[in-house]
Amino acid sequence: MCSEKTIYNYIDACLFDVRNIDLPRKVKFRERYKKPEFKVEKGCRIGRNYESFGTFVNKNPDIAIVQMDSVIGTKGGKCLLTIHFVDTSLMLAFLREANTSKSVIDIFNHLDKTLLSTIKQAF
Repeated sequence: MCSEKTIYNYIDACLFDVRNIDLPRKVKFRERYKKPEFKVEKGCRIGRNYESFGTFVNKNPDIAIVQMDSVIGTKGGKCLLTIHFVDTSLMLAFLREANTSKSVIDIFNHLDKTLLSTIKQAF
């Protein structure tokens, strides 16, 4: 037994003699356009594991620890970027339109600009 979707995938892969043109409903619909997502290379994570983190914290016990995470709602929809300052138990959350590295960079650029202007006004 196969599901209907599996059979359509087999037909798309040309595993049967049937083609998409032979399917009356299939030819009526055009394929949905998917925006290509920018993905970060896995190589940037080399040496970034929990053991390395534990070693770093042991060597630098007075360092402030900040944790960052993404909270994803529906796939392809809006999500949150959370920044948690462990020592002070402060968590900041920023709403993002999509889960991309560019949206994270934009948030940090905004924080940098806002905090710099606040510091300049104070002095």
